Amino acid sequence: MPRNRSGLSNRQQAFVDIFCKSNGRLTPTECAREAGYSGKSATTAACNLRNPRYYPKVVEAIEMKQREYAEASKLDVTKHMREMARLRDMAVENGQFAAAINAEYRRGQAVGLYVDRKEVVTGSLDKMTRPELEAKLKEIREGLVVNGEYSVLEDNSITDVDSTEIELDQSNTLAEERS
Repeated sequence: MPRNRSGLSNRQQAFVDIFCKSNGRLTPTECAREAGYSGKSATTAACNLRNPRYYPKVVEAIEMKQREYAEASKLDVTKHMREMARLRDMAVENGQFAAAINAEYRRGQAVGLYVDRKEVVTGSLDKMTRPELEAKLKEIREGLVVNGEYSVLEDNSITDVDSTEIELDQSNTLAEERS
């Protein structure tokens, strides 16, 4: 069997590549089949190829390839920022401004420009005394009113008439006219 620089056959190297690239999406048996092992021997081959007693060079190649993939997919701020900027630019080019704004917002979050604040209130109204409740309500009211000047307008020229009274008056008038 011809061997490559790492001492693996072409099928063994194919198994290493497929196994590492699939990253668990394929079973080892499926990886062996895709690498060229027969359907009958794929399970045994997959098991043996991952056993350091039988194929230490294959196991070493798998570990090395997994480290390479881990290093390549390692996330750092600069790489992340570049990718978010690229996605933002693509969104702008396609007229997707909401996506562009979201990408820019996420870039800002990544560097700490935006911080989500959440307050958890553990107090209970049941545990407060009446004076404490009144003080809290006053505080809330004062916080909500901005330039809260007001005056009460009284206009006695307009009287409110209930619609039911009008209906009764009209029915009484009709009853009187009939009799």
